Amino acid sequence: MKVLSVLLALFLSVLSVNIKKPVKYIALTFDDGPHPKYTPQILKILYENEAAATFFVVGENAERYPELVRAEYDLGFEIGNHTYTHFHLNEKNINALYDDIKKADDIICKITGEIPKLFRPPEGKHNGRLDGIIKKAGKSTVLWTVDTRDWAHTDKEKIIENIKNNVKNGSVILFHDYIVPPSPTPDVLCEIIPYLKSQSYELVTVTELLRHKADIGETASFFIG
Repeated sequence: MKVLSVLLALFLSVLSVNIKKPVKYIALTFDDGPHPKYTPQILKILYENEAAATFFVVGENAERYPELVRAEYDLGFEIGNHTYTHFHLNEKNINALYDDIKKADDIICKITGEIPKLFRPPEGKHNGRLDGIIKKAGKSTVLWTVDTRDWAHTDKEKIIENIKNNVKNGSVILFHDYIVPPSPTPDVLCEIIPYLKSQSYELVTVTELLRHKADIGETASFFIG
């Protein structure tokens, strides 16, 4: 009887190891960079944790720190367009909007050799005019589903709690790599990435997330085609 119990326990332990939890997919995204201090820290954390991410870069900052955009690209991260000047939507006419976005494209392409396919509007604000420009440019607009408010220097623990309470399969989490110091983001990432992985989340780029729409099982609410 004792031998039977031992064999049963052994069988159950092996079974539990072989049963894989269903994989859930989320995307970490970073806006406004690159930043000379925080972008390298974030890249190091992502690389060490084998976490993919998408960086929506501002053209002005890419122009100042092209080596950091190149590092993002060389490490396999996805790069999107976040405009050249981080404009406010109502401040520009349609021609100025187009020129601003194209200027960011040109700078990013000069650095990486590729024109971004993804676009994120400043503050997530968009309208029919802007959507038309983006569609004509062959891009897709990407918003988010979880806002960390790291740019507001939100307390690290509050950011982590916010993510834990709101993340789900298919989430797009909004961070910023360009923040007026001090930034809570690197410290948050050091804690939240291992937690997300422990919860069977696979951290992918936005483009990869869109490929898994069928696995997510719901409409990608963050995506404007």
